[in-house]
Amino acid sequence: MKQSDAYQLNMHYGDDVIGTLTQEKSANLLTLNYAQQWRERGFAISPHLPLNEEHGRTAAYNYFDNALPEGEARKLLAENLGVSEKQVYSQVRAIGRDLSGAVVFKPTHCDLAAENKPMFRLLEEQELVARLDRKEDYGLLTWDEKPRLSVAGVQDKLNVFIDAAGKMGFGDGSLCSTHILKFERKDCPNLVLNELFCMKLSRAIGLPTAEVEFRRFGAHPVLIVKRFDRNYVKDANKVLRRHVIDGCQALNLSRDHKYERNLGDGRDVAHIRDGASLPMLFEFCKQTSRPIESKQWLIHWQLFNLMISNYDSHGKNVSFYFDRQNSSFTPAYDLVNISMFPQFKHVLAMAMGDEFEPQHIHAYQLADFAETCHIDKKLLVRNLSELADNVLKQLSGDRFIKTLQDNPDITIEDQRYFRTLSDNIVARTTYLKTQAADIAGIVV
Repeated sequence: MKQSDAYQLNMHYGDDVIGTLTQEKSANLLTLNYAQQWRERGFAISPHLPLNEEHGRTAAYNYFDNALPEGEARKLLAENLGVSEKQVYSQVRAIGRDLSGAVVFKPTHCDLAAENKPMFRLLEEQELVARLDRKEDYGLLTWDEKPRLSVAGVQDKLNVFIDAAGKMGFGDGSLCSTHILKFERKDCPNLVLNELFCMKLSRAIGLPTAEVEFRRFGAHPVLIVKRFDRNYVKDANKVLRRHVIDGCQALNLSRDHKYERNLGDGRDVAHIRDGASLPMLFEFCKQTSRPIESKQWLIHWQLFNLMISNYDSHGKNVSFYFDRQNSSFTPAYDLVNISMFPQFKHVLAMAMGDEFEPQHIHAYQLADFAETCHIDKKLLVRNLSELADNVLKQLSGDRFIKTLQDNPDITIEDQRYFRTLSDNIVARTTYLKTQAADIAGIVV
């Protein structure tokens, strides 16, 4: 390989080479250049990386930095590659064939014919259980001396391909991951069950939500999330990809700005709010294909997060489909009742008006949210009341829990946890509903 080739990657969208990603040798700055034919008939991969290429280096760095894993997985990936965690280019080079969305990054010298062949490496249950048993010692990043984790987030995850027959493993070539396995954290028992409950509840009340299933691999509870940016075509033995961007990419913010209080909530910096916020997201709705529908989706998402006490609904926990024909919200994901975990900080990732304390959200703060985000208060009242009624209806009696306990991997102890979680959500939802009547009359 020529030394110059090491600093450049081709960007692929389907069968097309749509441009190049280049790192400058001296300053480590990233440059994105679209191919001429893509500028003529393609689309920008981000609203801040336009086809005319009039974008700053910060926009390119933010886009690719946000596409990579977060937290411990990011540290492990960087250590595995022998680079700094901030060295984005090397990490894209290592795992750029299976990042979120549709764009694939490959070395300029790679054999495209070989790359486009379907390759599947079976992952037997026994092998996965053995790795999970030693997860704290060996981690889950590297398989067959190749890094496999590529989705953003702080929870232990593994990208896998699952075929039409249910066989699970790793896909390469024309195949790639179709599902994400999410695992329990040692310090957060019941995290998987909690997310299963909240995600299933969201779908049950009619909110667009990623599909999830629950399994136990040995003693390990696992949430299996179907990727909404992937579609396996059995006849062609190929995975089609759909392009998506997360909220930070949409707003041209770094991953360090996913929380509204980007410098933290310490007394001396709590007033600094340069990170992702609800007003920013509602403003971005105007740029989507169907602004009114996007605004409605975002209202429902935020109200449901309040009802389930998902305090960690930050700028990277919301995403958009983004291509030439369409820009709209993807299904919801990462829905967790944070109030059930005392080890997590109980502070809102994005404020309701000026309020970050969840227990201080009353009618006044809901009215402030409406005014700050330019939402008609009567519309907010109607949405809050209808959504609360839907949640309470689902959780009345044992009907919803019974739909979960049909899974043979759900134990009696799991069902008890579901009831505790249900009671928590019912109490919070009931209270929020009582505030609805006062919202319209409040002047902030």
